Amino acid sequence: MSRKDIAKIRRELEQQGFEVTVGGSGHWKVYDADGHLIGALPATPSDPRGVLNAIAVLRRAGFVWPPQ
Repeated sequence: MSRKDIAKIRRELEQQGFEVTVGGSGHWKVYDADGHLIGALPATPSDPRGVLNAIAVLRRAGFVWPPQ
C-alpha cells in the first residue's frame, strides 16, 4: 500500500457518505452519516496489515471496497 492508495480509500469513503477528518495524531478518522466514529486509517502505510485491518472495520460499517 502507498499514500496514494490511502488517498483513494479516503476519496471513496467520502463518495459513499462517510466523513473523513484528520485527527491530532495525523491519522484519518472516519465517521458515519450520524456522526459516530467508525474507525481510523493510518496516516502512513508503514504497516500494510494496519491498512487492511482498517478496511475490514470500515467494511463492517457498510463501506464497499474495492469500489464496483
